[in-house]
Amino acid sequence: MTDNPRATIGGNNPPEPIDGFKTHIEDLLVEAQNFLDGSGVNSEAEADGVSRIIDELRTAKKDADAQRRAEKKPHDDAGKAVQAKWKPILERADMAVKVAKDAMAPWLKKLEAERLERERLAREEAERKAEEARKAHQAAQTDGLAARAEAEAKIKEAEEAEKAAAKIEREKTHAKGGARAIGLRTHWTATIVNRRDALNHYVRTNPDAFVELIQKLADADARAKKHDVPGVQFTDEKVAA
Repeated sequence: MTDNPRATIGGNNPPEPIDGFKTHIEDLLVEAQNFLDGSGVNSEAEADGVSRIIDELRTAKKDADAQRRAEKKPHDDAGKAVQAKWKPILERADMAVKVAKDAMAPWLKKLEAERLERERLAREEAERKAEEARKAHQAAQTDGLAARAEAEAKIKEAEEAEKAAAKIEREKTHAKGGARAIGLRTHWTATIVNRRDALNHYVRTNPDAFVELIQKLADADARAKKHDVPGVQFTDEKVAA
């Protein structure tokens, strides 16, 4: 016998705890499978044997999970430490961005209001020129070649005015100082002012979502043994536990 406790077979590479759990659980699974693949449980002794397998499997799983948590804990602790270290500065950066956006919002809104006013005026001008072109075109039907030339010119002016208005409409209101332009974004929120009307609408347009919700509520009542719910049938079923 050697005096060195590590100078043994596998001493330099001891088995991982997971290997022992894996072998033990696989052996128990084979035992359980033998009962399932055979004629099933037909005696008290066999029932006791299956009960023992279940008990050993539960114990093995509990011990394996405890080992998993023990091995994982240093990594969790290290992850939490890194998170705690960086979280404050990341939150401060987010807050700074929000403060900067809040400061910029009034200016962007002012630019957007000016753009909308320019678009409104351009649309009015386009409509005015379109009306002039329409009248000139009507007059050209009876007033000869010169009137037709004038009508063509009016139509071209109307087309250019429409293009100008469309161009203003496509303009983006934003600040372009950084790598990413900062602009206005429409943010919609919903406030339910009439529960009955909203409920009737969504029941009609999205019934599956309500079926899922009702099923969850019914399942919760089934577990809580609250079985006096209208429209719901509760059924008991015996299962091995």
